[in-house]
Amino acid sequence: MKKTVWKNVWQTAVALVLLVCLWVVVWAIVGNDLIVPPFSHSVKAFFAYWVDGAFWRALGSTFLRVLSAFFASFLLAGVLAFTAYLRPTFARIFAPVVAVIRVLPVFAIVFLLLDWTNAGAVPVLVAFLSLFPMLYTAFLGAFSGVDNGLVEMSKAYCVPLKKRITRLYLPSVAPFIVKEIGAGLGFAVKLVVSAEVLVHTAKSLGALVLETQYVYTELPQLFALVIAVCLIGFFLECLGVLCAKAIERRVR
Repeated sequence: MKKTVWKNVWQTAVALVLLVCLWVVVWAIVGNDLIVPPFSHSVKAFFAYWVDGAFWRALGSTFLRVLSAFFASFLLAGVLAFTAYLRPTFARIFAPVVAVIRVLPVFAIVFLLLDWTNAGAVPVLVAFLSLFPMLYTAFLGAFSGVDNGLVEMSKAYCVPLKKRITRLYLPSVAPFIVKEIGAGLGFAVKLVVSAEVLVHTAKSLGALVLETQYVYTELPQLFALVIAVCLIGFFLECLGVLCAKAIERRVR
């Protein structure tokens, strides 16, 4: 366990160093701080946000939208995927619906969503419409991967559905579910912040990005916010992977 963790840590550190080096190289090639700011200036701006109350309020507001969008899509996708797994007829009927949602140009209907609701709810809806088909397909694949022999045995012994869910299905897909939570939350952060920028959601990370968008002297702040969003998404994904591995060992 410790060996694996340390291996992941140093590999991540190497990747971050390479990204910083790439930034420095691009900055040196461009030679214009108004296009690509120095890395040191962006890092300074990044830590300046840590003592800014407005940043933390915006972060909290955005994170609540991320959680709302993700867990709504996660729970609905899980329930419908399990229903589709148990009832193939439902799976065939619902498949075209999922396909339509998957190919729906969500950001193209943002302003239509804005007419129906408000700028605070639109990022949640955008993230939901993007996450739901992805999670539904992934859940359906996970349930389909449950040991068929154990499933048939539980049916032969007339094991109640509730006990099959808690003793067979959930333990079998638990590592995948936890890992998917981390990956999905990381993806949801990107979706929500992008939608906040598009619809000018007040008191959000997207709003902070907009404040720096048209002021060239605040370019380091813009890059600092991008760094913050990337780190949040990366942290959530790593947390999901670590939790999934821990659960997988316990299940085995």
